Amino acid sequence: MPDLLTVVRTLHYGALTLLVGAFAFLLLVARQAFRKGEPESIPGFERFDHLLFKLSAWSLFMTLITGFMWFWVQASSMSGKPLGQALSLEIVGNVLYRTQFGQVWQVRLAILVLLAGFLLLKERERDAKDWIALRIESVMLGGGLIIALAWAGHAAATQGIARIYHLTADSIHLLAVGIWLGGLLPLAILLSSARKSQEPFWAPVAREATRRFSALAFVSFSCIVLTGVVNGLMIVGDIPHLLGTPYGRLLLLKLFLLLPLIGIAAMNLLRLKPQLSAEEGIESSERLSTLIVRLRRNVVAEICLGFTILFIVGALGTTPPARHIQPSWPVSFRWSWEVTKNLPGVRVAVLVGAVGILLGAMLLGYGVLRRRYRPWALGVGLAFVGTFAFVPLRFLAVDAHPTTYVRPKVPYQALSIANGRALYHTHCEVCHGEAGYGDGPAAQGLTPKPADLTAKHTADHTVGDLFWWLTHGIKGSAMPGFQDRLSVEDRWDLINFLRALSASEQARSLGPLVEPNPWLSAPDFVYGIGLGENRALKDLRGDSIVLLVLFTLPDSRPRLAQLCALIPRLGELGARSLAIPMGNAGGVYRQLGGPGFLFTVVTEGNREIADTYALFRRSFAAEGLPPAPHHLEFLIDRQGYIRARWLPRESIGWADPDKLFAEIDRLNTERPGEPAPLEHVH
Repeated sequence: MPDLLTVVRTLHYGALTLLVGAFAFLLLVARQAFRKGEPESIPGFERFDHLLFKLSAWSLFMTLITGFMWFWVQASSMSGKPLGQALSLEIVGNVLYRTQFGQVWQVRLAILVLLAGFLLLKERERDAKDWIALRIESVMLGGGLIIALAWAGHAAATQGIARIYHLTADSIHLLAVGIWLGGLLPLAILLSSARKSQEPFWAPVAREATRRFSALAFVSFSCIVLTGVVNGLMIVGDIPHLLGTPYGRLLLLKLFLLLPLIGIAAMNLLRLKPQLSAEEGIESSERLSTLIVRLRRNVVAEICLGFTILFIVGALGTTPPARHIQPSWPVSFRWSWEVTKNLPGVRVAVLVGAVGILLGAMLLGYGVLRRRYRPWALGVGLAFVGTFAFVPLRFLAVDAHPTTYVRPKVPYQALSIANGRALYHTHCEVCHGEAGYGDGPAAQGLTPKPADLTAKHTADHTVGDLFWWLTHGIKGSAMPGFQDRLSVEDRWDLINFLRALSASEQARSLGPLVEPNPWLSAPDFVYGIGLGENRALKDLRGDSIVLLVLFTLPDSRPRLAQLCALIPRLGELGARSLAIPMGNAGGVYRQLGGPGFLFTVVTEGNREIADTYALFRRSFAAEGLPPAPHHLEFLIDRQGYIRARWLPRESIGWADPDKLFAEIDRLNTERPGEPAPLEHVH
């Protein structure tokens, strides 16, 4: 079914493109071009106008037929019924009135019928005003038909304010393609007429038509490129999704076919058009005839490439957008500045490469702008760019795997981290050690030694890299694959724990003073407060600063009483407090003093939350993983980052309430930054 749908969409796009392009060519190119040969060219213009009008009528008929076929195939696809059963009244009604596609299809059908009615008025044209009015109306209605396709495509599924930008870009993109690609066939017909005819007026007509269409094509192609970039960013987003998804690879094929198309268009614009203009005054020369033949041949090649690209566009419309698909990285390496920037020689290589690329770009610019030494300048410039681009890329390359850019299927949450911690204890601790330093009981007999999971390199790898290693193991080491022992969800839980473990080592720098640069994502958690209502930490993002208090009774009672008295002041500063019992939460309110205790105390899921946040207890005061404290407090900013931490054993901190308020004030004065990722992705 997708193959049939692709063919139908391609035929529909082709017919509609030709319809729009023919009328735009008549109005913007042919009319002014034939004026160059007046009055002798008037009969020729009437013949050409009649021919294109017939071509437009057939294009309209094909657009209508393929439009109905598109609806039929789409109805079959949406309902899951065979084509023979897809046109029942129930299915047709559901598609027409309950889907975006059906509603847009009705609007486009109405425009098609209106355009057909206007074309029937051609026989009633009385003068030039009627001629211009009918062509303008036809261009506008045809443009409306092609623009409406954006509302039945991927752009219509974009959410939020980005939807407006995406729909606008896609509409301009489709219209520009229609004007440029649809105008190539009329131009080829005009050049063929100029080549075959012995009438002298055709030479200036061909020159003027080529000049005008070149300007129109340049504007249209510029719009296509700019809006194509916007569409690509909206639908694809990044290099992994461009290379690692079916949609991205189809888009790459489309771009690959654009290269020869651009080359042919550039040859027409920069060589053949100037030569054709230089033949002015020699109306019937053999040289002029040869140039027209070459130009027509190039235009036909552009038509073939253009309609091949339309077939790919038809396939893109039936392929899920790249952003919605997990990418499968197709090569064994990737480039990463963050991973390699501190390695020896990398910064020098990048600097040398940048200088070489700049020199190459300067030579290319000279070759484009100046004719003298052009071949040498372009050749050496390309060589410089290619060579010096390879130098830094070689140093920036790191190993990659098919899952390198896969996004986690399990969010970075306390429950997941706690489950990952139990899995780590069962499967990993014997080699990597309790604290993750690679010093487990079995580590002594292994070569190479188990990796230090708390080192920075752990955070440098993507979660997809870790998933690959957990699934398949690491060649040349004792690290086994766990595909047969751990489910997919368990492997993601273990990865979330490893990320938290690595972050906990970096969190040694945390103290009671707010970190100036947010970097430590606060693991999300869902919690209950004993009233049958569940909430999530992420729900407070953008609204409140969170004072997260991990406590143990009876040790924490004095501190909790002090914080309870500060709650009104915290509220005034836009902060909320959450108290997490580190032990059994049963009867905790009774122990704290009953309803008069104003703290929000988490009584469901508290153990997993406490175990997760207790990972961030490491400090420079103790080596390794210190014992779990009886009391621990964190400040989490509105973007979801842990920004400060206080342990009661520290000599300075929030025992003085004014110091706590000062840090909250500091967070309040910051400009909002990027929110912490809900999935822990690097």
